[in-house]
Amino acid sequence: MFGFETSDVVGVVSAGISLVALAINLLITRRQTRISFETLKFNNDSQVMNWANRVVVAMSEALHVSGATNVSAAFLHERGLSLSTNLSALIDEGRWFFPNTGSRSTDGEKPGAYRGSRQAILDHVFVVYQCASELQQFGDGSREALAGRIAEAKRHFVTEVQHAVDPRRRAWVMDRFRKY
Repeated sequence: MFGFETSDVVGVVSAGISLVALAINLLITRRQTRISFETLKFNNDSQVMNWANRVVVAMSEALHVSGATNVSAAFLHERGLSLSTNLSALIDEGRWFFPNTGSRSTDGEKPGAYRGSRQAILDHVFVVYQCASELQQFGDGSREALAGRIAEAKRHFVTEVQHAVDPRRRAWVMDRFRKY
């Protein structure tokens, strides 16, 4: 057969099969790596959304309490204290997902997690925290401006969460991997 011995033909065929197997292995490995990456991203996004859901609940409560009418100063003080405590904890928990960035001249005096500048997503939670703290000091006076600040911060927060987890991309990826 064209001057090739049987062992030469077997060697060439074996090499060809090996190359095809290598190509298939590379494709499978590449796909598995993409799936692993997407799985990690989905897990992180799910944790962020769980945290964000709790923040939105606290923000909504602050908004409704600040808009409540005919409530006592004691009620406002109690709810404001409870909301402030909850929002403070949520800010610190949010630092796990959105750590401070950069550096400041006063950083040497602070623990590591508090060095640098707070990210915008946490700034909106902080605004509501400040409003909840102010709520404790209100009596029967108008809290309309406070409710406006909370509503604005909540809208910005929801927008920041959408940028962070990109729900449209999540839906696209889920649809794409569902085909396999």
